[in-house]
Amino acid sequence: MPVNNNVGLRRSARLGLGLCSIAMLFALAGGVLRLAGGFDTRVGQALFLIRVDEMYLPTYAVQIGALSYFAFAYALWRLAAFFRLSHVGEVFSADTTTHLRAFGRWLLVAAIAAALLPLLAIAIHQLVFAQPSDGQVPPIRLPLFNSVFVIAVASLVMTICRIVDEGRRLRDELNEIV
Repeated sequence: MPVNNNVGLRRSARLGLGLCSIAMLFALAGGVLRLAGGFDTRVGQALFLIRVDEMYLPTYAVQIGALSYFAFAYALWRLAAFFRLSHVGEVFSADTTTHLRAFGRWLLVAAIAAALLPLLAIAIHQLVFAQPSDGQVPPIRLPLFNSVFVIAVASLVMTICRIVDEGRRLRDELNEIV
């Protein structure tokens, strides 16, 4: 059910869609950069050296962790779908909350993947590929605060979607009574 022609809502949705698109491009570029490890480019006389350097993680763990960037880009794509529907006035429709809930779900997947995939890569490497004489395990740094913060935001988004769904269900029930 479309909401009345609210100019502020349309403007906010357009801004959100634009920012979400930019963030999606950055997330995809970050994932590709993590996989590639870096590259050089020349612009005029300037040479730009683009590198990914995680002091605490081996290269293979950084590359496996790049999968979280792609999950985050997909979450942003679902958020962009939410903004597109909001822009046309479909704020409380089932499709809109479905996209918003999917954003929360994929944001949760990306946060968990960012925290766990590099650790799993290190553990599997140590168990399968390391020589028995290697007593060295690479130092591990967990971005715990960032992961917990993103998980909290994803949980909040999914809770808001449940509240909106319940409100829509009650509105439909009320319309049936009247």
